[in-house]
Amino acid sequence: MMGQKNQISLTVKRIGDLLPPADIGGQDFHWSADQPGLAVRVTAGKKAFIWQGRYLGKVVRITIGDWPGKSIGDAEKVARTFQAEIDAGRDPRQLKKDNEAAAVAASERARVEAVTVASAWADYLVDRRAHWGDTHYQDHVKLAQVGGEKRKRGAGETVPGPLASLMKLPLSSLSGDTMERWAAIEGVTRPTRARLAMRCLKAFLRWAADEPNYRSVVAGDQAITKRAKDRLGRAEAKQGSLLKEQLPAWFSAVQGLDNPVIGAYLQTLLLIGSRPGELLALKWSDIDWKWHSLTLRDKDASKGGRDGTRTIPMTPYVESLLSSLPRRNQWVFSSPASANGRLSEANHALERACAVAGVSVTPHDLRRSFVSLSEWLELPSGVIAQIGGHKPSATQERHYKVRPLDLLRLHHERFEAWMLEQAGCPMPVVDGLRLRVVQ
Repeated sequence: MMGQKNQISLTVKRIGDLLPPADIGGQDFHWSADQPGLAVRVTAGKKAFIWQGRYLGKVVRITIGDWPGKSIGDAEKVARTFQAEIDAGRDPRQLKKDNEAAAVAASERARVEAVTVASAWADYLVDRRAHWGDTHYQDHVKLAQVGGEKRKRGAGETVPGPLASLMKLPLSSLSGDTMERWAAIEGVTRPTRARLAMRCLKAFLRWAADEPNYRSVVAGDQAITKRAKDRLGRAEAKQGSLLKEQLPAWFSAVQGLDNPVIGAYLQTLLLIGSRPGELLALKWSDIDWKWHSLTLRDKDASKGGRDGTRTIPMTPYVESLLSSLPRRNQWVFSSPASANGRLSEANHALERACAVAGVSVTPHDLRRSFVSLSEWLELPSGVIAQIGGHKPSATQERHYKVRPLDLLRLHHERFEAWMLEQAGCPMPVVDGLRLRVVQ
């Protein structure tokens, strides 16, 4: 074959003994005496197998691979394949391109299959952490937790989160069928948590579709099908709320709890209408004793990683509750048994109090009760919304009405006095005068 001189029998020793060309930047070819078209190309510091032949009257030279990464036997096999392509009237360069493309595709498939939901979920939490509040972040952690760890409070072990069964799957396998099977299982035992998990997973899949590392693995939230949603059912509007005639029994039961911190927390929750987590996070530094106000971290104003707050009146009875609490640390509702030094929840204590009172409400139902009981006094809905941290429901409220603290106090103290009167609770003394209901 043209230009094929210096023929030798290719062995490992002979190839290893080949010296680089004398000319700087030059290259030498040592052709195989056993396989036509196969040669070892030697340059400064590198040796590689090449194949050379003719296609449509022109010389074709193709690099097979570096030595010793490519063995002599493998190089001879490739050379025979290239010659077979020439004999069949096909261009061997196209075969090489096809093989390289197939190798890239196989590598990409392997990479895709190696990406699990858990690994992408972990990246998602890291990327979005700065944009979320702590509660929202912890919700995502708990939804995917494996479970099986000793509970921090109480006996037993933690249970797997709703998304735990999906975490070990390849991200590419999150199809509509997969999600429908998951929903059929989770919808039986914990549909409410499963609906939250599905909403969070939907946002995660949209994020992954925009990420360079994952956009080739997922195609948005197409796995969240209507059938999967239907298997989890629809969330029903909550109706739990204290009635006016239930206030005496409820206050009496809560005041009888053996933990005064929890008792003060639950009463304050009803009297200011805040979200349970907002009040649990109250610090002593958030209380202005001079101007009788509380500054709470407002969930609605804390989107996108911002810590928004709202300031509300500290009514006389609430002030008497808070001033009586022990100052163990920075938290108003402290707990020496807690790792972070504050109450994490009061659900169990509330359940015990409700059992004594003969009623059934959750901590969030107390927030709902604040709104519904205010109807008895026909208080302005905007006042109740501003105190409780509800999103304004009209353009006028959203852009033009921001009531000052003293105006909020006028309505709030009247509401508190009425509620205490209904509950039969003694009213605190303020500046030597006992509060009374304003007619």
